[in-house]
Amino acid sequence: MLLAIGITSIIGAAIASMMAAATNSLSANDDGRQSAIRLATTQVRLGAYIAPSFCILDKGDSFLTLWTEDSRESDTVHASEVRWIQFDSETKELIVLFVDFPDDWSQSMIDAVDIECTSMTNYESLLTELRSDDVVDSISLVDAMVSCSFWTNNTEPLDATRVCIRFSFETSFGKTTDSIVDETIRIHHQPSEQQ
Repeated sequence: MLLAIGITSIIGAAIASMMAAATNSLSANDDGRQSAIRLATTQVRLGAYIAPSFCILDKGDSFLTLWTEDSRESDTVHASEVRWIQFDSETKELIVLFVDFPDDWSQSMIDAVDIECTSMTNYESLLTELRSDDVVDSISLVDAMVSCSFWTNNTEPLDATRVCIRFSFETSFGKTTDSIVDETIRIHHQPSEQQ
């Protein structure tokens, strides 16, 4: 009888350890799937901003400033045509900032704030000024990022046509290995005053 109880407890312990291993394996696979989905989402969302942009206006280690359209058809950059992509290490998010004028503003109010940029424009200062006017909105592109840095194929942002983004995610198992997304500006075009 004692032998039967001993064998039963050994078999029970073996079954419990196999179930724990299976649970850990499923959890790891689920975390891997979530990381793969985040990677694909990051690539698609960054590509949606970078690929159709005209050019890169400014770049730092954790931010990228893009001229995305020429809505005024002036071949010059206006504040409303700029997108700032930034990594916020505090919130662990990659965000895009853009100008969003209030619906109740008149066209003359919009024209006063939607300034035309030149080659001397400091885009970080412009963003700060627009924030003080309360006309900047943001969208989170990706969350749970631990690190993010930007590189371009040219040290002069206006001449760059390729962007490389290196980043890692935070998961339930810790920090992922770094991932890299490369994206190319499809039709590179500099503003007329900066050519």
